[in-house]
Amino acid sequence: MENSGRWLEARFVLNEMESDVLVALLSELPFNSFMEDGTELLAYIERSLLDTTVIHDLKDISESYNVSYTIISLPDKDWNKEWESNFDPVFVENICTIIAPFHENTKILGQRIVLSPKMAFGTGHHYTTHGMIVQMNNLDMKHKKVLDFGSGTGLLAIFASIKGASDILAIDIEPPSYDNMIENFELNNISNAKPALGGKEMIPVDMVFDVILANITANVILDSLFELARSLKSGGTILFSGFFESNLDDISHASAELGLTYLQHTVNGGWVVARFFKK
Repeated sequence: MENSGRWLEARFVLNEMESDVLVALLSELPFNSFMEDGTELLAYIERSLLDTTVIHDLKDISESYNVSYTIISLPDKDWNKEWESNFDPVFVENICTIIAPFHENTKILGQRIVLSPKMAFGTGHHYTTHGMIVQMNNLDMKHKKVLDFGSGTGLLAIFASIKGASDILAIDIEPPSYDNMIENFELNNISNAKPALGGKEMIPVDMVFDVILANITANVILDSLFELARSLKSGGTILFSGFFESNLDDISHASAELGLTYLQHTVNGGWVVARFFKK
């Protein structure tokens, strides 16, 4: 692997493995984005984040799932511009249409949401983001306080504002995502969403929310569950996503121990959106 360029590309030969399963595994590691290329899955990571722990975890995935991979160094270039060139409009049923600023003459179904397509998660293309919007559309958010934990692009926070939420706290641990959500709030004239850079430590101990959105990984949900449950108002709703049905029992059991009641879940492309309630 040539030692140049900020970004690295890992190319995984899928064989018989479903790409969504591999994406779920790699999402637990500091990979930034994913793309399918025929029989290969391409995953991108900053060079500085590929440490010995990540290398060890990649080896475990490779051996456990019989998946081979190679890592190459990418030349320095404007990868956000490259990402933009592959961004297509997203239609979430008749609920909303997600477009980029450069999408002109796109027919809008439902609400119009504009995202600047940087390399942050949550553009609506993935099953989880799509499923979260569908479930959010069934909630009464008028005058509600909302926490969007793992906000990424800020899409869910934007939709919560459109749905009438009064105050929104949008938290993400990745600086590029934090910058991107600020830009997207401005693009959509969202003034009631407060961005915050960090993890669970950014959830205020003296504040409760009517609705909590957590479209992240199963491990992060379990690790942050105490703080999330503590911050949910009695009678409030929390939506979890970013994991497979095989993770649902663990999350449900851990949630029950913290006073959260499982209500229902949907599955789209193997990915779960689960709804819980606090008595």
